Amino acid sequence: MSHIIGIIIGKALGNWQRIDAEGNSIAPAAGDFDAHPTYAGIADEVIDGQHLVRVPAFYYRAGAVPTGEHAGKKALWVSPEPAPGFELHPAFRHHGAELAQFHVGKFQGTPDGDDKLGSQPGLKPLASINFPTMQARAAARGEGWMLWSIYQLAAIQALLLIELGTPDAQQAIGDGNVNGGGVRAVDDETVAQATWRGIVGLWGNAWQMVDGLQTNADSEYRIWATDGSQTYVETDVEAPGDGWFRRRATDRDAGFDLGAVFLPATTRDDRDESAFGDYFWSYPNAVAYHGGDWGSGQDAGAFLLYVYSGAEFSDSLFGGRLAKV
Repeated sequence: MSHIIGIIIGKALGNWQRIDAEGNSIAPAAGDFDAHPTYAGIADEVIDGQHLVRVPAFYYRAGAVPTGEHAGKKALWVSPEPAPGFELHPAFRHHGAELAQFHVGKFQGTPDGDDKLGSQPGLKPLASINFPTMQARAAARGEGWMLWSIYQLAAIQALLLIELGTPDAQQAIGDGNVNGGGVRAVDDETVAQATWRGIVGLWGNAWQMVDGLQTNADSEYRIWATDGSQTYVETDVEAPGDGWFRRRATDRDAGFDLGAVFLPATTRDDRDESAFGDYFWSYPNAVAYHGGDWGSGQDAGAFLLYVYSGAEFSDSLFGGRLAKV
């Protein structure tokens, strides 16, 4: 399998066509992804006593297939190395530095003493605190520690989407803890947590706060600049109303590229008319939450976003996830 691999962004929920660097259809064999440098580099690590998963840097390209059988169709490609038309994914830029990797919590964020966010098995998610407090508890671990960001989530989503060949991760992996019974320990095995390449509870169990994405007073997306400065850029792209994620925004301008993330441009009232198959909520002046909780059912999944509540909001169903750069 070529080191450059992509996927056609489909118009309907189901299996999407994977493609090579030129946009030609491919059918990766079992084990091909394990041999790919980017996927092979995803691995468990323990840092400062916290259980993390390393995600190696990659380059991305979002746009139309130029020629061939899929000419004109929108697609997303990843490459482990620089290539013409590709850019380093913004998840791997941090205050002027280009990163070889980032680390994300293996588990949903857990309490660590009175003032830190952790990533430990055997505990229930840290919840019932607001967004600024969650950010502060992540940063309290020291240099480079943070609440995971929209770009780190998007990097995981891109790799997952291409590997699974479908956005319907619930169908491909399993429901996760979304069908009732309450919040469980982050590694509870009585209800299988939604797990992809060692990242446990990617959706379900508890909502996860995500840094770097907001809506403004006009319900337009605000997102961290792609240069890694963690400053917000106004996109002038209005978030759609609540509904099933149909088309993703790919607008690009100075300081931002929505082709690097997975934000809805349109939604539908009927899941069968969606493409991504996960739900979306939006409201003015809101921060972002991902994945759903133990009662979200079919709404939940790898592409579920809730950009609906203000930063001061807190609830027992809303937690976070630790990251390190």
